[in-house]
Amino acid sequence: MERLGLDVSHYQKDIDWKKVAAQNRTFAIMKCMYEAQSHRKDEYFEENYRKCGIYGLSRGVYIFIGRCSIKDPEGDAKALLKHLADRPLEYGIWLDYESDHLKAQGKKKIQSMTHVYANLFRAAGYHVGIYCNKYWYDSMISQELRDEFDFWIARYPRNDLGEYNANSSLKPSYKKAVAWQYSSKGQLDGINGYVDLDVDFDGVVNLIGKEPYRKSNEEIAMEVLANKWGTKDTNPTREKLLTTAGYDYKAIQAIVNSMS
Repeated sequence: MERLGLDVSHYQKDIDWKKVAAQNRTFAIMKCMYEAQSHRKDEYFEENYRKCGIYGLSRGVYIFIGRCSIKDPEGDAKALLKHLADRPLEYGIWLDYESDHLKAQGKKKIQSMTHVYANLFRAAGYHVGIYCNKYWYDSMISQELRDEFDFWIARYPRNDLGEYNANSSLKPSYKKAVAWQYSSKGQLDGINGYVDLDVDFDGVVNLIGKEPYRKSNEEIAMEVLANKWGTKDTNPTREKLLTTAGYDYKAIQAIVNSMS
């Protein structure tokens, strides 16, 4: 069964989540942190997170990958984890890909950055997906990322009235599209102004408790050989990425050497 939701940030200011929940909205994807060197917390995140819990909405967060993220993806990811403070996210963390600065990096860089974020977030116990629009999916997302990640696709009608049409031709049909942001001009009781509205197909996103996402050294070694963990020369280095994610770098490198 499809589930209706919304995504919010400080732009919506104070939200009456009781009223939102009463309108058949069952999940919310929230902004937690600003995309800036300060990595300051969104001033409405704590209240949004708490009230969603009170009124029974499943919760996720998105992280905008922009100019400052490109300079230090590891620091960006760790800053978000610090704000989350190990709290559960039923809808996980979504990498928000719509920045022109990121687009300019090209597919290969986007793919390598995706794995920096995903490896750290998964090691902390979170499901990781990618948010983007149809152009980004078609033009900037590699086949490897399409195969590996769940996607939350943004696509609105030209005359966006905030209405959900389950039979719309705009509804994403990609194999791993699990959610659709179908409007940027939604209106709900309890929220002043417009809000983004979403649908989760068949409830498939709501997967997460808070169990650590761990793989065997052999599985990680295979990922290293597939270039998902950088090299000794990348920034951050393979050793730093593996160590930060809680894996035994020397043991994994020994397996990689034996398989090379």
